[in-house]
Amino acid sequence: MNEQDNEITISLGDMFAYMLHRWKLVLIVGIICTATIGGFLIYQQRKSIQNKYEDATYNEMVKDMTHEQLKTVDMFYTRYTTFQERITENQFYADHSLVMKVDPNNVGVLTKEYLVKSGYAGVISSFTDAALDLDDYEKMAKILGDNLDARYVNELVSLGGSLSQDSYMIDTDKVGDVVNGSIGNAYTGILTFRATANTRSNCDEIAKIADDAIREHMEALKSAGIEIEVSELTTSYTERYDTGIAELQRTQAERGSQLVTDYYDFENNAKTSLDDDEFKVFSYLIEKEQEVTEKMHYIRYLAIGAVVGFVVSVIFLAIVYLFASGFKTFDDVIRVTKEKELGVVVQKTKSKILLGKLFHNWAQKIEFHGINRIPEEEAIAIVCDRIGSICKGKGMNKVFLVSDSQHSYSKNVLDKAIEKLKGIGIEAGFGCPSASLEALQNLRQAQAAVVAITIKNSLPNVVKDELAICAENNIPVVANFVVYPQK
Repeated sequence: MNEQDNEITISLGDMFAYMLHRWKLVLIVGIICTATIGGFLIYQQRKSIQNKYEDATYNEMVKDMTHEQLKTVDMFYTRYTTFQERITENQFYADHSLVMKVDPNNVGVLTKEYLVKSGYAGVISSFTDAALDLDDYEKMAKILGDNLDARYVNELVSLGGSLSQDSYMIDTDKVGDVVNGSIGNAYTGILTFRATANTRSNCDEIAKIADDAIREHMEALKSAGIEIEVSELTTSYTERYDTGIAELQRTQAERGSQLVTDYYDFENNAKTSLDDDEFKVFSYLIEKEQEVTEKMHYIRYLAIGAVVGFVVSVIFLAIVYLFASGFKTFDDVIRVTKEKELGVVVQKTKSKILLGKLFHNWAQKIEFHGINRIPEEEAIAIVCDRIGSICKGKGMNKVFLVSDSQHSYSKNVLDKAIEKLKGIGIEAGFGCPSASLEALQNLRQAQAAVVAITIKNSLPNVVKDELAICAENNIPVVANFVVYPQK
């Protein structure tokens, strides 16, 4: 907004750029506040939780209660824990069961039969108990989908069968010689494997794993001295709507829903059945039991600390910017000098950090909006050439560069400008006539003055005094230019 002569121009964009150049301060303050404020809030929450569930708290609550009241509370709390266990178990099954994930409208069933012949009556039990292990179930679970619980694969696969005696096995070295030989039983039966899934390819892959496991177990039995032969009989595949699976899923969902309904009825019953003291203790026990899973709000409190740090740093930088007495914008220069600058000499930034470059470039786009930035040497040369042209047009060859800035970069720019002016036949010097007698005397010997204003460093009131000094000594101010130091 534009102010009176005794005030300065405040640009929100320039203020924002000022803050961007000081991004490290914002970051440091943000980290400090995140650690201190966030850490304090986390500590307070943890301490509050610990104090809430200390034994002293419980003892204080029950000290005036009767034995019957405590017995009633204990009964309701026991019912509560039972409900929680049942709900948790039901939900765990619903989340992990494979049969609960099968689409009952499109069920594929692959059945594979093996002919088994052996002299050992318990061979079928050996297959059903030991042929398929957890490794096989894990392979099958991986076929059905990612991150499935292999312990539930047996819901979709089965292996079983039976044997019957169909003959005697006679071992002798002579026909009809029973005394010197031996007689054994021969058993024959069917081993059946069944796999249920939603696709034929899944069924085939699961059956392949089972087939390898069956044959591996057969070799293990043979190596143990058991006579056994296993040969594949038939393989069949069917697809159907499975009413059994559909009913199981429906029953399980209804059971879960009924458990939740019963629990809410129990809660309402507790509120109406228990008196105020009993219900207070009952609620306390529930909260204490849930305390182990109560979440600490780490992210929330750390975020609060970071936001506070950001706000504090922004407010601090805004105050520093507002109370800084130097020229802030190019509009300030025009307002004080009453004319536009000959040029702008901008110091090159030297940020080596990627994040620093990002913020500095962003800030410069705001600061130099509408300003054609050129390299420092070229900018000084253009300013000096224009000063020389103005002086020669007025028949002058001695000029004084008026500058109140003590900034090292400004002095460096003025030294270079004097050298370039001498190169084109203009005798030049620089200084602050309002603060230096030597500079004032050098100004009086000049034929013209040029004001050099350093952004964020030169003071408007001092520049006004210097303009007044030039006027009282009849030294015309022919131009001005801007020096823009940067970190």
